[in-house]
Amino acid sequence: MAIFTYVLPIRRSVCSPSEAAELRAHLSILAEVGEVLVVDGSPAEIFARHHQLWSDVCRHEPVDRRFHYLNDKVNGVHTGVRLAGCDKIILADDDIRYAKIDIEKMCGLLDEFDLVRPQNYFRCVALSERVPPWAKIESARMLINRATLQAADYPGTCAFRREVFLKAGEYDGDVLFDNEELIRHFARRGARICYANDLFIAKRPPSFRKWLEQRPRQAYEDFGLRFKTTLFAALLPIAITIALVDWRWLSIFLLSILLALVGWLRGSARKYFPLHVCLFAPLWIFERTLSTYWAFYWWIIRGGYPFGDRVLRKGIGRDWKWAR
Repeated sequence: MAIFTYVLPIRRSVCSPSEAAELRAHLSILAEVGEVLVVDGSPAEIFARHHQLWSDVCRHEPVDRRFHYLNDKVNGVHTGVRLAGCDKIILADDDIRYAKIDIEKMCGLLDEFDLVRPQNYFRCVALSERVPPWAKIESARMLINRATLQAADYPGTCAFRREVFLKAGEYDGDVLFDNEELIRHFARRGARICYANDLFIAKRPPSFRKWLEQRPRQAYEDFGLRFKTTLFAALLPIAITIALVDWRWLSIFLLSILLALVGWLRGSARKYFPLHVCLFAPLWIFERTLSTYWAFYWWIIRGGYPFGDRVLRKGIGRDWKWAR
């Protein structure tokens, strides 16, 4: 009998045979140790193709349309929680790759806590593949967050007890940063939360195209964090001004490397992050600065960030603002 339900909300506009086959292999491994539930918000034709590929290794269900949040992934989460057959639920994005030992650790922590928030690191599926440069830039961001935030970096997965989720009620689903909004919703309701900063769960590196698409989105998610957004918006004109008269502005980039190094030294991070990714920290500073202006463009032109066929005006929601 399964002791946990793995909930994977997903939505695709096209069906990639190679991606679907790789995901099927991962779902098959998970199905050996628990219940696997894929909640699919894809168009009917894509849903049918996914059902043909996955239905024999997992439960493949459509999104319940009585949930009508702007972020359709949240609709998938609420659907999955209500369909789950177990009280212990592991929720994950489609690029997260759990090993069986990771599942055991997460379920063990749920014996003591209501929600478990682990950490992510990038790992390629094939041993012959290497983590691409743009994923190393993201790795540097993860390390900087480990250095500067008590709760460390933001993961694309968490685990929680279904009973507590239902008692807490629905969380704000009209936001971009839905993963952290869920966690802070639990915190606001007094749930026992384990910030498992040294429990590292693998994440597939994104394609370059997907990574590029995510740049303005991540910057827009930070708009509710006004100091952070103002800081990155100010870096470009400050750097240009100082560079005209003094080369010491480069110390900003040296500081980012040192911050990443602090994150690398924190806990067990050095077991999962190569030391050289700290050198990519200046590239993340540069990227986030440009992406902030990119996000400003969407805010001015569309009044929010385009998310599929919808526009989301909020990066973060009410529970994040409360938890601040």
